[in-house]
Amino acid sequence: MIDEGELDWKIVAISLDDPRASLVNDVDDVEKHFPGTLTAIRDWFRDYKIPDGKPANKFGLGNKAANKEYALKVITETNESWAKLVKRSIPAGELSLA
Repeated sequence: MIDEGELDWKIVAISLDDPRASLVNDVDDVEKHFPGTLTAIRDWFRDYKIPDGKPANKFGLGNKAANKEYALKVITETNESWAKLVKRSIPAGELSLA
């Protein structure tokens, strides 16, 4: 999601306690077993700031949810960047995921 001009990753997950959790292993499974859920989530994130007078958020990746492989790569990269900041091994102003 692009929130006020800044990249803002979102991860869609299901609780392992959900009786249908075993049905969902990747983004295509969400649409198959929970039709319309991804559209509803995207619409909510797009519009939730509009009542505050802010513009609708935009999305990259062709307005499509990324698959598990892509999401895991993003999680790994952002976690590594966070760890560098926490360890102060890189100044905050020099960190870039681009």
